[in-house]
Amino acid sequence: MIFNVIILCLYLPVIKLSDVWKSYKIGETKIDVLKGVNLRVVPGEMVGIFGPSGSGKTTLLNIISTLDFADKGFVEIMENEISPEKFTYDKLAEFRRKHIAIIFQSHNLMPEMNAFENVYFPLLLKGYSPKRAKKRAEDVLEAVEIGKDKMFKNIQLLSGGERQRVAVARALAMDVDIFVCDEPTSELDRKNAMNLMHIMNNLRVIGKTFVIATHDERLLEFFTSVYRLEDGILIRMEKKEV
Repeated sequence: MIFNVIILCLYLPVIKLSDVWKSYKIGETKIDVLKGVNLRVVPGEMVGIFGPSGSGKTTLLNIISTLDFADKGFVEIMENEISPEKFTYDKLAEFRRKHIAIIFQSHNLMPEMNAFENVYFPLLLKGYSPKRAKKRAEDVLEAVEIGKDKMFKNIQLLSGGERQRVAVARALAMDVDIFVCDEPTSELDRKNAMNLMHIMNNLRVIGKTFVIATHDERLLEFFTSVYRLEDGILIRMEKKEV
C-alpha cells in the first residue's frame, strides 16, 4: 500500500491546465490568444512547445509561470490553484521564488551588474548565505561556459549568446521545481545549445520539470513530450510531426 502511494505521488501533476482561455483587447477588438488549452505535466518531464510567432506561446508560459492569470479555466501549479481569488500578486511572487525559475527570451538581466552579480544577488534574495551564493553562482556560470574572464564583466559588454547563457545560469542556480523557458537556445550555437540541454536533462532526471517554448528542432531529442500551439489551440504531437 505504501509503495502504491509513493508511485501515485510521483505522477501527480506539477502543472495542470484545464480549458484555459486568455484574451486581450486591442482597441475595441477582443483577441482570443489561448482557446481551451489543456495540459498535464508530471515531475521529471521536459515538455517542448512549438508554434509560429504570435501563436500564444509566451502567453501560455506566462500563465504556467504564474506571471499572469487565465481569464477562464483552471490552473494548478504544485497542487495550488492559481487564480486572483487564491493569490495576490505579492504572494505569487513568493510562490515563484520557491517553486519556479523563468528563462526569458529577452534575458531580463540587470544591465548595471556584471554576469556574476546577476546570478549571485537573486540567490541572496532566496535566502542563501553569501558564501553559498558565491560558490553556487560561480559553479553554474562555469557550467554554461561563462568563465572567470567574463564572469565579472558588465552584462552590456557580453555578446547576445553570452547574455543568454547568463540568463540561463541565473535560472538554473535556483533550487526550484519547475523551469519555464522561452526560446532558451535562440542565440546559441549548436555546441552551447547542446551543452545547455544536457545540463537541463541532468536536472530533469532527478525530478525537475521543464516547459520550453522553442522553434529549435535541435532540441527534439531531449523532450519527453511535444506540443504545437497554433491559433490559440494546443495539440499534442509526435516528434516526427513537428
